[in-house]
Amino acid sequence: MKAAEGNLRRPALLAVLCAAQFAVMVDVVVVNVALPSIQGELGVPQGTLQLTAVSYTVVFGSLLIVAGRAGDRFGRRGLLLCGLLVFTVASGLCGLVDEAWQLFAARAGQGIGAAMVSPNAMALLTSSSREGEQRDRALGFWIAASAGGAIAGQLLGGVLTELAGWRAIFLLHVPLGVLVFVVALRFLPSGTMNRSSTLDLRGAMLLTVSLAALSLLLAGVTKDSTIATVMGIVVLLVLASVLLVVERRHPAPVLPGGLIRRRPVLVANIVQGLTAGATTAAIYFTTLTMQGAMGYGPLQTGLGFAPVTAIVLLVSPRAGALVSRLGARNMLVLGTGIAAVGMGLLGSTATAFGNYWAGILPGLALVAAGNGLSYTPAYSVATAVPEGDQGASAGLISTTQELGAALGLASVAPVVAFIVGSEMSDFSMGYLISALMVIVAGLLALVIPAKSKPLVRAG
Repeated sequence: MKAAEGNLRRPALLAVLCAAQFAVMVDVVVVNVALPSIQGELGVPQGTLQLTAVSYTVVFGSLLIVAGRAGDRFGRRGLLLCGLLVFTVASGLCGLVDEAWQLFAARAGQGIGAAMVSPNAMALLTSSSREGEQRDRALGFWIAASAGGAIAGQLLGGVLTELAGWRAIFLLHVPLGVLVFVVALRFLPSGTMNRSSTLDLRGAMLLTVSLAALSLLLAGVTKDSTIATVMGIVVLLVLASVLLVVERRHPAPVLPGGLIRRRPVLVANIVQGLTAGATTAAIYFTTLTMQGAMGYGPLQTGLGFAPVTAIVLLVSPRAGALVSRLGARNMLVLGTGIAAVGMGLLGSTATAFGNYWAGILPGLALVAAGNGLSYTPAYSVATAVPEGDQGASAGLISTTQELGAALGLASVAPVVAFIVGSEMSDFSMGYLISALMVIVAGLLALVIPAKSKPLVRAG
């Protein structure tokens, strides 16, 4: 009976954890299409309209490591369930607001809940799976859920805004959140608290504020003011310096030094950051090409990425099975190589052919396949740490991906604009830079040992 119950519980556990991550990723992009409708109804000034998205992404990204570490200390199940409640309630408030500041505050509340959910869900997934193929397969489904949430956010945002209004994109989360919470109560494993130490509150606050400052700078909140940008950089450097001093002296830092000193973990994070940055930049250039040179509308452009996401959904779970057979290092090299070829192909065909089927889809398909093959081994290596550090490692790799994507776009786009001019009608140079970033990531992956000792035990 116990064996049968275990076989029943594990697929259900995987499903509920992936569903939670899916919901979190949907809200990263769901408001993009709805921004004009939100601005019209709430009267949001153009200069602050971006806060509708930024208030969620900045809070979410800056709290991932701290929330993951809190899960290591106080129990991941409780943090995850609390996060689901906060996210669901905040989503309902988003759909009921009357003023812009209320929406920004509710979106920040969503970010708090999402940050509590994501790293702890991943830590529960990895720690409850056996080391090897089972764990890698689970991570493959996790990556697929993340990619599916991103594309679903684009499509749901457009469809729901068109049919039921922008409030529906938030109110839909209420019944779905309640459903996931109820199922999670049934299937989430009960954990034990690590009572050996408490959470490093000073380090947690400094790390959160530092990441928030970096995220705001990368989001371009201060781009219209050089003075504000310089002041933001100075504040960030001061915060980072104080954080370094505080963490070196604390016996149980919020981001364990041993985690960063593990060469495979560090390299996997760098590889994932470079890959995410290059991919984000390539997608940005592709979007501009489709809406500019090819004359597609927002809905057509969004649908143009649907086949690409389908490839990621198909490849990622299978990549998990291949990691145990080919090795994470080989999978990373293979995946980044295919993605680099895809970006190079886009640089050659996107502008030259002038249509989606010949100029865009082949290159994007290779990028998607490459990412589907490389993301799973990157996450597998980055989270191959002792069970007590699973939450922190999950928060770290998620933060790296978020910041890597923002940094890639914030750095590559201005370089291309400087080289080709402000009109930016030909993005070949942008694709080339993106391809070089992925090639560097693949070369760095060679540093990862071919075989690593299993450090994760099933919970």
